[in-house]
Amino acid sequence: MTTGARRHTMACGGVARFAAILVLVAAGITAPIVERCASARDRERRDGSDMCGDVVASCVIPRVMLEASRGEEPAVMLGGISDLFVETDEDAGAPGRRRAWLVTDRGPNGTTEVEGREHRTLAAPSFAPRILEAKIDWDPRHPGQLAVELTGTVPLRDRTGEAVSGRPNGLENDPLIFDPQGRAAIAPDIDGVDTEGLVRTRAGGFWLAEEYRPSLLAAHADGTLQRRFVPTGVALADAGTEVVDTLPAVYSQRRDNRGFEALAISPDETRIFALMQSPLDGTDPAVARKLGNVRLVAFDPARGQPVGEYVYRLGDPGQKGYRKGKAAPDDGKLCAMAAVGPSSLLVLEQADGGVARLYLADLSVATNTLDRTVAGHEPPAEMLRDLDKADITPVAKTLLADLAPILDTMRAGTADRGTDRRDEAERGPLKLEGLALADEQHVFLVNDDDFGIHEDDDDDDPPPRTCLWVVRLARPITLTQR
Repeated sequence: MTTGARRHTMACGGVARFAAILVLVAAGITAPIVERCASARDRERRDGSDMCGDVVASCVIPRVMLEASRGEEPAVMLGGISDLFVETDEDAGAPGRRRAWLVTDRGPNGTTEVEGREHRTLAAPSFAPRILEAKIDWDPRHPGQLAVELTGTVPLRDRTGEAVSGRPNGLENDPLIFDPQGRAAIAPDIDGVDTEGLVRTRAGGFWLAEEYRPSLLAAHADGTLQRRFVPTGVALADAGTEVVDTLPAVYSQRRDNRGFEALAISPDETRIFALMQSPLDGTDPAVARKLGNVRLVAFDPARGQPVGEYVYRLGDPGQKGYRKGKAAPDDGKLCAMAAVGPSSLLVLEQADGGVARLYLADLSVATNTLDRTVAGHEPPAEMLRDLDKADITPVAKTLLADLAPILDTMRAGTADRGTDRRDEAERGPLKLEGLALADEQHVFLVNDDDFGIHEDDDDDDPPPRTCLWVVRLARPITLTQR
């Protein structure tokens, strides 16, 4: 059951002044926020075609408490947002005020060294990942005005009513996770999930994607997990959620912390699309990462079965060598996606070096590799350099917006500080992990602030903040109504 929460709203501006800004929003006089990339250098870098996205509005999401402290575990404040789902204007009934849902990941985490090896840590092992209910005020007729109101939380629970934690399941390919001091390993949770993707059905239920197994989760509106779809052969003994091993077995070869990252639902709700964050390790992890072949699965929610699998190749499809597996960026990641039509997706692709792009991905021309995967054909998709020779057509990609030129501006909004370009560059990459369509020309983006935790103990900067942006695409798209 959804638990009520105090309503907190943040419109464009600073945390300390949000009440005054709300008054301005209500009066309709908030100044537009527009950040354009129009420099000649940017245009020349894209061979004369300016495909940069524009930030038309932004706001900070208030840092409210999600869970009180327990013993040695600290209180958990809002953060760790890993996805965003926003209802369409059609479902809302009018442009402007729309309901939205966000999902957290497993909880505040970091890294520490134990016996000479780096291990992941969890600061609040009891934390239950949860769905946050919100309302977004954004009207394309007044694009510079944006506000977010948090209205409730939905903790994830198993069918017995017990809260589901963010701890790993304790299987063979789950690495040990320690307390923040590295003193002791944290006990596993057979029902634990690291949620990264979220969609909501018109009936009010949810589908989520998580990284550990990786798995797809079907949940009721109150957050009760009904079924967990995992790779074939995975057994979760005594789990509080029904476990169905129907996904391809090879998905268990996901890299650590790189399982299912992005989730989308088709407009007619007959398909769930789940995308790995990075290539599976395959027979040669170094080669797999260099080639950049990532698996995208199409799942039939009514039958509880995968019905398609496609190769999404990382990198710029216009770059020489792309078709031959020679254009994948360093440490490429697929961070979020949203359905545009029955076989088309908007995908957020990021990589080292400040690469951040929104692509329109067309599955209708791609080869369905599911039978090949289930049959165990060799070499696996991750090892295929020349897809043409393997008679596999990858997902077709069309660039809709290059976000790299506006990342500094977006990153500055996540900190209680100025916008000094040198300092912002030192801060590290901006983790954009939530994506939703606003209309044919605009998208919503939200960042993961890692619950305000700095990886660097010597970093004395203020903790990062969770922000929501409206970005205008360089190229409009045609949407299929749900």
